[in-house]
Amino acid sequence: MAHSDIRTYTFAEASNHPGGFLLKTLEDVYNGPALESERPHRHDYYAIMFIEKGNGIHYVDFHEYPVNDGQVFFLMPGQMHQLLFFAQPKGQLIAFTEEFLVANAISQKMVDDLYLFNEYGISPPLALNESQLPAYRNIFDQMQYFSMTAERYSTEAVASLVQLFLVLSNNHCSIRKADNTQLMESGNTLLRTFRNLLNKRFDHEHQVSGYADEMAITADYLNKVVKNLTGVSAKEHIQNKLVLEAKRTLIFSEMSNKELAYSLGFEEAAHFNNFFKKMTGMSPGDFRSGTRSKDI
Repeated sequence: MAHSDIRTYTFAEASNHPGGFLLKTLEDVYNGPALESERPHRHDYYAIMFIEKGNGIHYVDFHEYPVNDGQVFFLMPGQMHQLLFFAQPKGQLIAFTEEFLVANAISQKMVDDLYLFNEYGISPPLALNESQLPAYRNIFDQMQYFSMTAERYSTEAVASLVQLFLVLSNNHCSIRKADNTQLMESGNTLLRTFRNLLNKRFDHEHQVSGYADEMAITADYLNKVVKNLTGVSAKEHIQNKLVLEAKRTLIFSEMSNKELAYSLGFEEAAHFNNFFKKMTGMSPGDFRSGTRSKDI
């Protein structure tokens, strides 16, 4: 797979809806034009897939997740993915833009604090049991009604249902939540700050202590809070971010290993090679040649 093959689909290509919201059945997606499913791709919008019945594989930023009944996948803008169904599924797809969130007063803070949309390739599905499915069906039925009606405040109704869906999913999520509300809010703020710093500094700051110093806390405390909220330590977030960016560059550019190592903040190419092999089990060169020989 050559680096020019990757494509980012815009919301305008997915829908002509002016409000920045789209609802489709997975049956329609499966039976429609086979454009997005053929190769890995990205979106410039949020996407949620409610899989009531399904069998297949979902690749998200080089991670492979089996598709089974009763799952919800959450995708952030920019995440590379490919969803392959082995048979016609049953379920719903909703997509919405950042502009949709802003226009309907759904704060980015709320989206971040729910920990449903995850970065750096750590995007396992939310598993639902049979007793939880009716509540999701009900929300989607209402979304379908309000998204098709011309009644006044129908867009606001859809936005409220999106928020309800996110809150319901959050309540069903298995990630541990702190009982103390004040401590929870403090942790949320810390995690948002860490993620923002990581997106800006991952290519030259590899140590938890560097981020902790900037935030005026200890490295141990940062690791503890981040792991409590996300299930993954701050150190692992840094490592996962570096590996993901390295994989993307290896596949979608012709940059040499030495150039890539320096661009990611490694002083020596050998240090980068050792880090990459330790994290993935293969050298950067082997990953590049092996992955480009298949459509993942």
